[in-house]
Amino acid sequence: MSAPAKILAVDDEADFELLIRQRFRREIRNEEFAFRFAHHGEEALGVLAEEPDIELMLLDINMPVMDGLTLLSELRQRQLGVRAIIVSAYGDMTNLRTAMNRGAFDFVTKPVDLNDLEITIRKTLEDIARMRELERRRAASERARTNLARYFSPNLVEMLAERDEPLGAVRRQTVAVLFVDIVGFTNMAEPMPPEAVVTMLREFHKYMTAQIFACRGTVEKYIGDAIFAVFGLPTPGPEDALNALRCADGMIAALDGWNREREQRGEAPLAIGIGLNYGPAVIGDVGSEHSLSFTVIGDTVNTASRLQGLTRRFETPLVVGDPLVDAARADDADAVALLAQLQDQGEQPLRGRASPVRVWTRATG
Repeated sequence: MSAPAKILAVDDEADFELLIRQRFRREIRNEEFAFRFAHHGEEALGVLAEEPDIELMLLDINMPVMDGLTLLSELRQRQLGVRAIIVSAYGDMTNLRTAMNRGAFDFVTKPVDLNDLEITIRKTLEDIARMRELERRRAASERARTNLARYFSPNLVEMLAERDEPLGAVRRQTVAVLFVDIVGFTNMAEPMPPEAVVTMLREFHKYMTAQIFACRGTVEKYIGDAIFAVFGLPTPGPEDALNALRCADGMIAALDGWNREREQRGEAPLAIGIGLNYGPAVIGDVGSEHSLSFTVIGDTVNTASRLQGLTRRFETPLVVGDPLVDAARADDADAVALLAQLQDQGEQPLRGRASPVRVWTRATG
């Protein structure tokens, strides 16, 4: 059984409380309504402070100490969400209009038609319940957006929250792919307490993910200490490759800042390895009807992962596939500066690929 609706009746007339208790005795007995009473505005504010779950108020206008119009102004100033039904004389229409302008929900004129009062009370309670449900849905939607924002860039969050199939059917699409991880993480983590490992990973993910989102990328998944990100979702754009290159540059700068913080805490500096590639991939949901996962797969992705592995051999923080370098070329000062940092390493064999790939590395100095 649901809790009774709490209603605060504010009126200085001596017989008003008795009238309410008699008319609604069945609703009170059945715990449908629970009435509270006050004789002026200040007393009403005290009741609301003690019972903030009161959502409906029956309010007279002409009262001593604090009248109804002043109380309405106080309710608005204090941002109290209680709904007010004005109960006042018909000849007081000027004040009634003022009350409605100050936020009153409805009004009933004196002498009170008690049947009309009940209808008005129930109508107002229905509106309160409707608004409460809308607020619940809004809060749930906000929680959903917050959860999505942990994984997707801000430009995708609204679309993901509002569309039934925001990323569309499985399809082939050209994207930029980025893999990043911590160099030597396994050996580093082995002697560390699990709590310290988790703390370090959270910091790493925080710094790297911020760069991904700032460059309009999407986190496809976290794989231990590695992050797999994609640029060009849900639709490809002319700057996807350049955005991936910008992201890698931002990650390297973010690592420098993080390492300074670690040094101040007496912790060893970290190194990262980033692999970038550009090309076609298959994009869509995979899995069963019981568990679906959005994924990006294909040779472009596999090659990006292998390029990341080359960072160890070349002792560089960044290895870039030639297709991404070609796609990132533009008459743009940012593109020119970023590409100027790369050195052509020629064609390199990659594990699992029959043909070599031309790669570019970033100088370490």
